[in-house]
Amino acid sequence: MLDIFSQYATDEALENQGTWVEHGDAMFLIARSGNRKYIKLLSTEVEKNQQLLDKKDEAADALSDKIMINTLADSVLLGWENVGYKGAPLEYSKDNAKMLLGVKDFRRLVAKWADDITHFKAKQEAEQAKN
Repeated sequence: MLDIFSQYATDEALENQGTWVEHGDAMFLIARSGNRKYIKLLSTEVEKNQQLLDKKDEAADALSDKIMINTLADSVLLGWENVGYKGAPLEYSKDNAKMLLGVKDFRRLVAKWADDITHFKAKQEAEQAKN
């Protein structure tokens, strides 16, 4: 039997406030993409810049990247531990998050984590339902 709750129920607090994801020696506090703040920020920026984004030229692509970097930094990548940049330790701040998210493959990794339901499953409720 497919138990929809155990397979798909998520914890909204984890989706909005983030959960720690381990990557090598580092830990990243990741909220789920599509959380309330993410949707609000992304919608606002897209609406505000719609004419420029509709041009679909290099400037539009650069603006799209900037919007995504800012949205992820403000609503998805919420913290980290044991992270460095160019050989030096790097403390978490939104400005530092924006800098790291400017590295496209790191941005893709963060987006992948934020889309992965397993990080946001309703664990406590699932365990209580079993008992």
